[in-house]
Amino acid sequence: MEIAMIYGTVTSDIGEINTPQALKARRIANFLPRPELVRDAVIVHDLDDDTTSIRFDTMAGPVRFLLPIAQGFEFYVIHDSDVGPRILGSFRGSSLSVKAVAFRISEFLRTRGLK
Repeated sequence: MEIAMIYGTVTSDIGEINTPQALKARRIANFLPRPELVRDAVIVHDLDDDTTSIRFDTMAGPVRFLLPIAQGFEFYVIHDSDVGPRILGSFRGSSLSVKAVAFRISEFLRTRGLK
């Protein structure tokens, strides 16, 4: 599933969002190694902040994997809690294949008991 946020409102009408981050997020979501992750993955395009992330609803609340905005930056893992967003970690993935990034996302969620 994909959603877009523009002017503070959420819409499922994503139109023609074909940024490099959006294309990479779709490819990563397709290569997630466990079926429940593929089913639960939500790609979020925040057009206000010009970011794209892959969100999972976990037992601890929503967790987002924020894609890097440019080559050489890191993926950030953000927990959206009641008190606001909190960075749980990051990993370098701009030089990794989409399969390797999908595996790292899966392992991050699995090893922390989130999914």
